[in-house]
Amino acid sequence: MPSSHQKRPEFLFLGGHPAIDLANTRVPPPGLDIEFLQEWNDVVDWLGRAGISTSPALRVPIAARGPALEEFEEFRDAWRNEIEQIIAGGNVSDDFLKTLNRHLSEAVFTESLQRNGEKCFERVSSYSALHGQKLALALVAREVARFLAKANLAYLRRCANTESCVVYFYDTTKNHHRQWCSVALCGNRHKVAEFRRRKALDKAKSTA
Repeated sequence: MPSSHQKRPEFLFLGGHPAIDLANTRVPPPGLDIEFLQEWNDVVDWLGRAGISTSPALRVPIAARGPALEEFEEFRDAWRNEIEQIIAGGNVSDDFLKTLNRHLSEAVFTESLQRNGEKCFERVSSYSALHGQKLALALVAREVARFLAKANLAYLRRCANTESCVVYFYDTTKNHHRQWCSVALCGNRHKVAEFRRRKALDKAKSTA
């Protein structure tokens, strides 16, 4: 029997920051209407591919995977709502900050210095007290907190293809003129649509 990973579309890493990529694990209408996190293993897979964590402690017993997924998606959806408010010119809500800080308060970790080759080292954080969804939520809450603390929120945007795309991104381009979630996905689609629209107008004028 094929696994859900064979059926699930590939994750979108177009946001320019893991916190924004987290929000893009759900693309509601008028977008493609895709839920990328269909089971707990998808959460674990996404955390690894996003470069956040591959810790074995992220595993959850089978019986607890449904509630774990629901709690993770609840935080993700709340963060999506905050992004929408920010883009619309609003502020991050106090309720979301309370939720974020609650997850951060559980993120007690230790750090160690480990060798990475003969002359290089790397700092490794260990969340030894957390497991499952508690660990996952602490990790993504930390990414969201880092983003909010350092980002210029004026460069947080939604794809210019507002008719059929609901993907967010943080514009890190030099001139901050990025419009599309992806030129290949929406930029070229827009160009084709505009070309067809102009051709139709030219045809209508020529037959008028």
